[in-house]
Amino acid sequence: MSKITFESIESEVRFHNPLRDFAEDLHRLEIRKDPLLGDVSVHNPYLKDKAKAFFGECDPDLVKRLIEESEKTCFFCGEKVEKSTPRFTSEFLAEGRLRVGEAVLFPNLFSLATHHPVICLCKAHFLKLSEFQPDLMANGFAAAQKFLKIVYERDASAAFTAVTGNYLFPAGASLVHPHFQMIITPVPYSYHARLLDAVDAYYRKNASPYFLDLVQEEKTGPRYVTRKGRWHWLAPFSPIGNNEVMAINEAEADFGDLTLPDLKDLCYGISKVLAFYETLGHLSFNFAVYSVKRDRSPESFRCLIKIISRQNLYPNYRNDDYFLQKLLQAELIIMPPEDLAARLKAFFLTR
Repeated sequence: MSKITFESIESEVRFHNPLRDFAEDLHRLEIRKDPLLGDVSVHNPYLKDKAKAFFGECDPDLVKRLIEESEKTCFFCGEKVEKSTPRFTSEFLAEGRLRVGEAVLFPNLFSLATHHPVICLCKAHFLKLSEFQPDLMANGFAAAQKFLKIVYERDASAAFTAVTGNYLFPAGASLVHPHFQMIITPVPYSYHARLLDAVDAYYRKNASPYFLDLVQEEKTGPRYVTRKGRWHWLAPFSPIGNNEVMAINEAEADFGDLTLPDLKDLCYGISKVLAFYETLGHLSFNFAVYSVKRDRSPESFRCLIKIISRQNLYPNYRNDDYFLQKLLQAELIIMPPEDLAARLKAFFLTR
């Protein structure tokens, strides 16, 4: 008997539809619960036709204007990254900033954590999603890992890390220029903490690591995408965001322990997901890599990444988070995870 249960509830909604001369209409809803956390997501197949109203289509003229206008004052561009970005104190980091290839890591002006650097990813002010190449991102992740190891040496309380990305304004970015961020804290932030508590409880109950059990459960099913190195890519049963894709490292819990091949394989997978999002018409995204220092990690935890697409850019666009996500902490499923995985799997195999 499986230790992991994929629970869903179906219900019917009947009403007289004015779009069909008030004929009786029937909608069948599926409410899904995440097998680890119990988070709820809702799927109404009829919303597929409304997706264009939700997300619209990116306006190329608006995107072009935003790029051109923001580039004039961007302090990540050219020599301004040297003159306009903060530096670490010499006691913490003698050179002031970290560099790996084109990636430059420096302190955040408005920190949200004990350690909260920003990583300017590249010289280019704007990238299409298909232009987030693996080597480019690997430089950013390598800089983040190098910084994490420095923090471990200097701050014994630092244990919980999230390496994150917000691309373009709908994803919460204040700058167009491609960049990552990371937070390193003595306490895990809310969602991270819930993951840790849940996998710890699962291990005490089942004497096996949750994420490895999840991989085995999903491996032959419709939501599993592929394996690349030690990363397993899949579409979660009950997503926490639109078009969510996640990857689980089968061995490590600590981002600091990932090998160079791990980082390269992770970036290869991210590049595939982002290029796939582009084929769906999306341009904006968020991601988070969740990590716990090796000596603080429960046995069941593994380093993982979650990636979601965000709202498109067009005049007067609507936000894709509303009461359902922000106040009820439930998610709307537009594309079922099974369909998402099937389409993404073909993309991994053919490109």
